[in-house]
Amino acid sequence: MCGRTGLSLQKDKVQCACSYKSKNDNHYIKPEWLPEFNAGKDYVPSYNIAPTDVTPVLVSSSRFRNVVDCDRVLKPMMWGIIPPWHKGDYKSHNLSTNNCRLENIKSSKLYSPILSSGGRCIIVAEGFYEWQTTNKFSKVKQPYYIYAPQKDGAKIDEPDTWHNNFDENTGWEGINLLYMAGLYHIWQNEETIIYSYSVITMESNETLDWLHHRTPAILDSDEQIEAWLDIDNVKPDMALGYLKPIRRLSWHPVSTAVNNSRNKSTDCNKKTLGEDKSKKKTQKTLQSWFVKAEKRKSTDCSDSDPKKSKT
Repeated sequence: MCGRTGLSLQKDKVQCACSYKSKNDNHYIKPEWLPEFNAGKDYVPSYNIAPTDVTPVLVSSSRFRNVVDCDRVLKPMMWGIIPPWHKGDYKSHNLSTNNCRLENIKSSKLYSPILSSGGRCIIVAEGFYEWQTTNKFSKVKQPYYIYAPQKDGAKIDEPDTWHNNFDENTGWEGINLLYMAGLYHIWQNEETIIYSYSVITMESNETLDWLHHRTPAILDSDEQIEAWLDIDNVKPDMALGYLKPIRRLSWHPVSTAVNNSRNKSTDCNKKTLGEDKSKKKTQKTLQSWFVKAEKRKSTDCSDSDPKKSKT
């Protein structure tokens, strides 16, 4: 699953990081930012983005030809699709739409029509958080920050090492972002228009199955990104075929402070010794069990002492 992400770049830097090579020449193009507030909420950079927050999302410009002259645009959208049939307050639909399962999209009453109508998008992030559910010995689920492998010297939790720079001839030379496949929908009532999205998830492979059985559908090649966004030429079934388990990822344990969605501080994605502490705690628990077992064994042996049995 995917329940939290992080993106601390300002709008202009997000545009630079999402730049792509033009089909007409060798220059890099920055996708245009289409501002539109969603129920009064706009994108705010954060190290701890939660559902109902607004984040930048890449979409095809097909639906915005009258206002842009490029292939891709960045649109601020709210995390968690509002069902098309919902009426009234957008917050009251009571459905969990933060994630949509890849296996169920085509049979879903909610997601299938959105896919068929070209509602494909890409959620951009510096990383996402996942809580380990596979450690049976730990009472507290250890959170991890998962992100794309970075260039030499760049550390995901140390922005001073990113050296972000953009040039139209060489493109983006800064932090490597994650691109997660998603679906989006435009919902409106008498008062407002809201763009909202869901992150597509799939079964984890050996890269992350030690952590959790689900993972976001991450696009890690230009070909995948291009195909997922090309809603005019790449049909839905073909687009779904581009979603494959990713193998190249990096991660580290973080503090449980990220558990609180109100905590947006820079500490959220900092590397901690949580993993080592968890292992030590497990080892200590096992050692205690063995010590108790040895004591029981010692007591049993004492009770069976021939000398004691005579008294």
